[in-house]
Amino acid sequence: MSRLFILRFTDRPDALPIRQRYMAAHVAWLDAHADEVLVAGTLRVNPEDAAVAAIWIVKADSREAVLALSDGDPFWVSGLRAPREVFHYRSPSPIPVLNAD
Repeated sequence: MSRLFILRFTDRPDALPIRQRYMAAHVAWLDAHADEVLVAGTLRVNPEDAAVAAIWIVKADSREAVLALSDGDPFWVSGLRAPREVFHYRSPSPIPVLNAD
């Protein structure tokens, strides 16, 4: 039975060159996994600052499935990400597609 999870990544502090190099591959990977990664985005202290972390809302059967999925992300494979945290997510209403840009 699929559930919703929040996956929070923290970027390594020195990883901006990795982010720039693998961004296109990361976006293509997210597009290919859009049925599972419902929302993905960066976290920044200020809008103009470099990303320091990211979150995904993921549809999966288990916490282990979320981690296994994220293992294939080019940002994870390339070493951009440091720790990952997985949280169960519950909402009383459907998730809207979010994009503030």
